Amino acid sequence: MPNWPRRDVVTRAELDNAVDIDEFRTLLGQGSRRRERVSREYAARVASTKGFPDPIVDHQRLRLWHRDDVEVWLDAHRPGWRLP
Repeated sequence: MPNWPRRDVVTRAELDNAVDIDEFRTLLGQGSRRRERVSREYAARVASTKGFPDPIVDHQRLRLWHRDDVEVWLDAHRPGWRLP
């Protein structure tokens, strides 16, 4: 799974292609029958599991991940999440 190197500066392009916890909640819910967002607590637990991509921003009040990394993880761990 591609993880980008951690560093102190994040580019504008990376921010434009980032996923926050709320968007991750929506992506996790896409594979469900009702396509609803999952709880924030559940999404945070999933994002903290071993093997989940490292965040590009990890601050007390904000965590961001590369969209491509999250989508690769979802493809591997939540088959069917892309289905309409």
